[in-house]
Amino acid sequence: MRIKLRIKVLLAERDWTQKYLAEITGLSTRLISDLANNRAKLYSKDALEKIIIAFGITDINELFIIEADDK
Repeated sequence: MRIKLRIKVLLAERDWTQKYLAEITGLSTRLISDLANNRAKLYSKDALEKIIIAFGITDINELFIIEADDK
């Protein structure tokens, strides 16, 4: 099982760029890129809170998806 962030989907739904998300959250474009591409191994609570606020998320399930391992 793998837990992934749905940032790319949320960006597409709003027609936002990663750069715009970085600007409104105050996070670096590098961090947003790493999170959007699921390259980050750890997620800071502060970064996730800023992203949740920016997207107006009220249900944490909107931010994450759980995928089964291909075995």
